[in-house]
Amino acid sequence: MPYSLANPFNRKVLSEEILQEWQEILNETAEMLGVPAGLITRVDKDEIEILLSSKTEGNPYPSDAVAPYPDSGWYCEHTLKTKGLNFIANATKDPKWKDNAAAVDLNIISYTGMPIERPDGELFGTVCFLDYKEHEKNKLHIKMIEHVKRMVELTLRILHDEAQLRKQEKLLCELSKIYPICCYCKKVQGKDGKWSSIEKYVDDNYGAKPTHGICPECLEREFDCVD
Repeated sequence: MPYSLANPFNRKVLSEEILQEWQEILNETAEMLGVPAGLITRVDKDEIEILLSSKTEGNPYPSDAVAPYPDSGWYCEHTLKTKGLNFIANATKDPKWKDNAAAVDLNIISYTGMPIERPDGELFGTVCFLDYKEHEKNKLHIKMIEHVKRMVELTLRILHDEAQLRKQEKLLCELSKIYPICCYCKKVQGKDGKWSSIEKYVDDNYGAKPTHGICPECLEREFDCVD
């Protein structure tokens, strides 16, 4: 069983326009922070990938790099597991990180990263910034990274809401067509030939949960009956 759930926000869903906007913000933030590398990673089931890598001088990380998840060894994996700010001032001075491949092989010793959440509460990935030299914790820098995180999450929310709207529009279109419905119990016959309640039919096909009320005509009739 995969460590994480399938991530619906893949490169097909994330348009070139969106990725380009994220890329520009990543580039600009890395330059303002004075670091060689800024990354946006994406986790999907048993893999973690570098979705975007800043186009800054000295960046050793290529975009599209993929590692197994978990057990990637990436600093970002710890960020995802703790679901909070992950700050490493100097990996070579930290027993937990001194033997990490990033520190040993790439000489990337400082890291500041935050998890990016999807609208459904699951994790999309991380945004992080890395450097060859030691860094002290800087509240302003953390705030800047948090703004990037929130911008990405807002974009994901908009994409999610647009998808839900398309589903609702499709539902209205489908319900406007003629489909088999029992004139007695009002059950609907699906494409598989099985009959189910209209509430279940709508939920199974469109993921929409019904709410029950009473129309004005029925309210008046029932009210009159009570009197």
